Amino acid sequence: VTSTMAEESPLLLSLVEEFVSGQQDSKAKEAAKGVKDGQFTMLQLVEALGGSLTSSQPHTRARGVQLLSDVLQENYADLTEREVEVLIAFYENRLKDHHVLTPPVLRGLQALTKCTALPPGSAVSMLRSVFQDVHVQSLMLTERGCVYNMLINLMETREAELKGLGADFVFGFVQSMDGERDPRNLLLAFQIANNIILGGYSLGKFTEELFEVTSCYFPIDFTPPPNDPHGITKEELVLALRAVLTGTPSFAEFLLPLIIEKMDSDIQSAKLDSLQTLAACGSKYDHRDLAEFLQGLWTSLRREVFQTSSEKIESAALTALTALTSCLSRSVVNSGSEDTLITLLDLVLTD
Repeated sequence: VTSTMAEESPLLLSLVEEFVSGQQDSKAKEAAKGVKDGQFTMLQLVEALGGSLTSSQPHTRARGVQLLSDVLQENYADLTEREVEVLIAFYENRLKDHHVLTPPVLRGLQALTKCTALPPGSAVSMLRSVFQDVHVQSLMLTERGCVYNMLINLMETREAELKGLGADFVFGFVQSMDGERDPRNLLLAFQIANNIILGGYSLGKFTEELFEVTSCYFPIDFTPPPNDPHGITKEELVLALRAVLTGTPSFAEFLLPLIIEKMDSDIQSAKLDSLQTLAACGSKYDHRDLAEFLQGLWTSLRREVFQTSSEKIESAALTALTALTSCLSRSVVNSGSEDTLITLLDLVLTD
């Protein structure tokens, strides 16, 4: 039935023609309304796009996919599972096409990640396609944001399925965000990293990679441009990154040396961020995580407590010292191991 219906819908064919060849962007709104009002279905639209999608000109194919994605943005909530299945297969195929098709394909896939009717297995297959066929950092800012939003949407609704990917999921994400520069996208990437850690996803052998790809921004150095329409603040970025870096004791062996190094910085904000980050570790770590770094931490903290000219830094150093001490005291109470607390007290008292 569907094939004849599409052929019999001159309205649909003319909308496609005017959008693709006539470059009339407004036709996407009309097509979206047509689907909403039940004049034709998404799959009939795919069919009506047939000629554009098989054109030998990549730009014509891209324009066809753009129309489909524009219409999908407005109609993803009403799709049946069967329609979603067909559209996912269609888009995954298109990711292997010419790179000018990638932006509209990613916009379409992002809309599909918001569907309630996602067939089982499709979250994993979409991400596998993106991780395999797309070099995220060579995309423009908006398209990179599309990929991050896909991950965020699927982590919200399909967590169990994504965890089935094991550490491959973490590896795919690490490769996607490696080298990200835009503050809006960094907030999204930090949110994903935080979800991975708090959600208990398997880091496998990629623990250090996940740390590297996020900690390279520490300490955050960001001045919003004047009249920034996005209103992202340095504080937001600092706190989002801190949540990631201090989120798991698995990072301790990489983070503590980095903190010791950055406490040495001449830049006051870097010192402050390092001390506040160290204080935040106190509630997450136990004595085993801290043991081998106590000497180095104390040497740096002592300098900030006794030799700093800034009250702000001194107070942050004391807060960090308090956090470390209570972390070690907790270990005494919980596991009866007082060695590390004694080590720290010895260091403090012999000075």
